[in-house]
Amino acid sequence: MTMKCPKCQFDNPDDTLYCGKCASPLKPTEEIPVSHTKTLETPREEFTRGTTFAERYEFVEELGTGGMGVVYKVFDKKIKEEVALKILKSEIASDEKTIERFSNELKLARKIRHENVCQMYDINEEEGTHYITMEYVPGEDLKSFIRRVGQLPAGKSISIVKQVCEGLSEAHRLGVIHRDLKPPEHHDR
Repeated sequence: MTMKCPKCQFDNPDDTLYCGKCASPLKPTEEIPVSHTKTLETPREEFTRGTTFAERYEFVEELGTGGMGVVYKVFDKKIKEEVALKILKSEIASDEKTIERFSNELKLARKIRHENVCQMYDINEEEGTHYITMEYVPGEDLKSFIRRVGQLPAGKSISIVKQVCEGLSEAHRLGVIHRDLKPPEHHDR
C-alpha cells in the first residue's frame, strides 16, 4: 500500500515518514518521532571538523553562510582534493521547482571555464539533505580584505571589478545570466 504526498502527489511506501521526492512530512508532526525530524533538519553541529558526510566529504571548516545555505571547505576522499560543499537550507531544498531550477542552472554553469569563475561540479542529495559541490578557491574574501586594509585605492578597486566583469562576460558569452553575484576573492595579480 502507498501514501500520496500532500505536496507533490508522489506515491510513497506506507511506513515512510517523509516524501521520497520532495521530503515533505507525510504524517502530522505530532506523529513523527523526534529523531527523524532531527535527521531531516540536519543540524549544523553535525558538520564539524573531521565529520564525514555522504561517505565521501570530510568537513574541514565553515566558509560562510548565505541566503541559500552554508558553505564548507571539505576534503573529498574519493578524488583526494579539497572542494567547497554548500548545504542547502531545508526550506529551499524541499521545493521541487527550486531544486529543478538549480539543476538546470548547474548544467549551464558547468560550461563556464574562466579563472575568475568558480567551477560548479554537482547537485546531490544525501538522506534528505541537498547539497552542491564546487571548486574550492583559497584566499581571503573581499569583505575581510577591506576590513583588514581599509578603503581600497582606486587602482585596486578597478582591478577587482575588472576581474568580476571578465568572469561575467564569459558567462554572458555562453548565455548564462548570473543572478546571485558574490564579492570576488582577493588575489594579487
